[in-house]
Amino acid sequence: MSSIPADLHSASLSATPSLSRRRFLTNTAATGAIIASAGALSACASAVSGSSAEPLAETTLGRVRGVQAQGVYAFKGVPYAASTAGANRFRAPQPRAPWAGVRDATAGGASAPQLKGGSPVEFAWYWSDIAASEDCLSLSIFTPALRDNKRRPILVWLHGGAFSAGAGTSAGFDGSHLAKAQDVVVVSINHRLNVLGSLYTGEHADQLSPESANTGVLDQVAALQWVKANAEAFGGDAGNITVFGQSGGAAKVTALLGVPAARGLIQRAVVQSGSGAWRLAQPDAAARAGHALLREFGLTSANAGRLRDVPVEQLIAAFGKVTAATGGASEFRPTLDGVVFAQDPFDPKASPLAANIPLLIGNAAQEATFFLAADPRNFSLTQEQVHKRIQRFIRLNDADTKRLIGAYRDNNSTASPSELLIAIAGDYNYRLPTLAVADRQSAQNAAPVYAYEFDWKSPARNGVLGSPHTSEVPFIFGTLEAARPLIQDSPDQLQVRDRIGAIWAQFARTGNPVTAAVPGWTPYTATNRTTALLGQSWRAAADPAAKARAAFAAVPLYEYSFPVSFTRD
Repeated sequence: MSSIPADLHSASLSATPSLSRRRFLTNTAATGAIIASAGALSACASAVSGSSAEPLAETTLGRVRGVQAQGVYAFKGVPYAASTAGANRFRAPQPRAPWAGVRDATAGGASAPQLKGGSPVEFAWYWSDIAASEDCLSLSIFTPALRDNKRRPILVWLHGGAFSAGAGTSAGFDGSHLAKAQDVVVVSINHRLNVLGSLYTGEHADQLSPESANTGVLDQVAALQWVKANAEAFGGDAGNITVFGQSGGAAKVTALLGVPAARGLIQRAVVQSGSGAWRLAQPDAAARAGHALLREFGLTSANAGRLRDVPVEQLIAAFGKVTAATGGASEFRPTLDGVVFAQDPFDPKASPLAANIPLLIGNAAQEATFFLAADPRNFSLTQEQVHKRIQRFIRLNDADTKRLIGAYRDNNSTASPSELLIAIAGDYNYRLPTLAVADRQSAQNAAPVYAYEFDWKSPARNGVLGSPHTSEVPFIFGTLEAARPLIQDSPDQLQVRDRIGAIWAQFARTGNPVTAAVPGWTPYTATNRTTALLGQSWRAAADPAAKARAAFAAVPLYEYSFPVSFTRD
């Protein structure tokens, strides 16, 4: 999720050279060494008594000092791997050297290098203001207790940002309330993004590394390995780890479910508004983007290693230029490279690696308003403007555009032109792609799938935003104050927070999210597609996306691909 259009994926399978596969196995072993480099987990974790208590915890790399506030222990900016600068740029994450003494862990770690952009005030809470650095592989832990012999479920958050921007250190992702209210351990991570997290040339792999197309993914794997190894010290259950993410973070979750290196590290998964979350970048498209970046510096794949000498600011600026040239469509994202990924996680079907992992998956009711909010004129469009935008956005001819809009108007005869655009764009970008993952996972018939739609309505701007992209996140974390411009004085905010937090925690604890808040919420299958309406309706519905699915099925040659923006004429 970012000001850049949402990631919409396509993929094709490439062969895996035996040499590259051997290198990958070697680097996977090196990644595993990150959490073992300091030996076995120490049996020491304590909190100093007194009002100015400074909690201490022992990790596999050394002792860390956190903070205690309102019944929660927080350890921030804890490294899980070495700096990615210099020789480590474009390489799989390397082990962090253990430290002596006690390391301060009271402030969030550096953001990954990225482009900065503006945001409407209602969504500013999603972005971190912590400075960027290539020494960005760190995480933050929030826990109700330290080494108290309890095994709490662990929820690991993957932020959004279209694989290009964002950080786990946003004020909206503070895990304190969720940890305390639901008696769980919450972890948020930072990892490499954009060209630093994925750069693929398709040849001369030794110049960067065989894994360079998926270093961001391997960062996430390294973080999960660290979490598993250090769970006990923070009151967590190493055998019960849930990954949850929204938007680009949701796509990170689905990617992890299909990467062999993550096997055994994930017991449950939550996918929130995953745009194109079933497909990775295909090698030829990723290689075109990689070569375009190299040309910015007068390089080719044969001497691509010289990119390690380029100042990171120039590298990120070049990434922005290459991405802008394609209308904001970025192919610097997880890639079907035949090295880290042997197959696509959810295309044409769900990976067997994900078969036994329960899945909670869903979307917000008015996803598209997040992207339209930057210009208030987007909420008073004419019928002609909407027709032109949809025709360009989904690449339809005039007759099919009329047919699609007509089907949506039949479903909602009182909708304004802007409301029709919001519905069509949200379904195309998020709702239907997310449910495609639900369909493919449930088809494996091995672990339950639970679908939801978040239908709480924001009072901001007199209600025009509805339930926008990202809107469920502050309720899950309980970061209502951080998101006050979006939530405002919504009278039901505490109820929504408490119910949503309990649902996410219940799912992490048991693999079943059902609570008293939504009676009759049964698993999602191809025959019923039961979906819980959360936030306002609090009820289970049978396939609420049926009419949207039928409307798009009637459009000839409908194929989900990266569209141009629908936010402007």
